[in-house]
Amino acid sequence: MEKVEIMVRGMTCEHCVKRVEKAILSTGKARNVQVDLSTGKVVFEKEEDLSLDEVKNNIEMFGYKVEL
Repeated sequence: MEKVEIMVRGMTCEHCVKRVEKAILSTGKARNVQVDLSTGKVVFEKEEDLSLDEVKNNIEMFGYKVEL
């Protein structure tokens, strides 16, 4: 597992945090997702074959902006 840090813009509440967590976990290849609402920082562990583009697309489907 590789530890990854990304920035997610546009989150305003705990519901947003849960959406981002769900979007990352729905890949089936990530775990230990930690979302900091105040900074937008998201840290998680991913399997080698999980593309960050897939993670980005999953999150951006909810209307948030992802910075890799």
